Amino acid sequence: MKRRWVEAAAAALIAALGCVSFDPAGPAVPDITGTYAATIALTLSNEFELRTDTVAASLTVQGTGDRGRFTGTYTIAATDSGPMEGTMLADGTLRLTVFGPPPKPIAYIRPIRQLFPWCDLALLGMPPFRGALEGDTLHISVEASIPCFYQVDGVTLNIHTQLGFALAGVR
Repeated sequence: MKRRWVEAAAAALIAALGCVSFDPAGPAVPDITGTYAATIALTLSNEFELRTDTVAASLTVQGTGDRGRFTGTYTIAATDSGPMEGTMLADGTLRLTVFGPPPKPIAYIRPIRQLFPWCDLALLGMPPFRGALEGDTLHISVEASIPCFYQVDGVTLNIHTQLGFALAGVR
């Protein structure tokens, strides 16, 4: 008798679990698709200097329909373009995983390299970009460590430097 009760309970549990639906696409996310007119502010700071430069950019972004993933391209200063991709989350925040030619985000974007020729962008220590889509405004930012080289009294110094990247775009 006890065995039949256990079997009946197990069958009822399996039947109940079978009624649970699972959305393989995940929760709905905001639509990031569009063309954005953007400004990128770059801040370089260390013991020798603090400077901020801005460059104009255009982003074309397309949602892929796959769990918030998106892809696109950027054009900076009308002279350099490349890939971008990331993931949009249901709360409107995003993670940008690609921005520029591989293997490192922003390290090989020509207009950025030209702004800081004394810094080795190939050695950029870059955490993930974080951002948010608020209405039609896109914000993306990151801070990273980079070695920069300065000539002081005939000696080349390798100075630890922080590079800030802040993008604001409107579609």
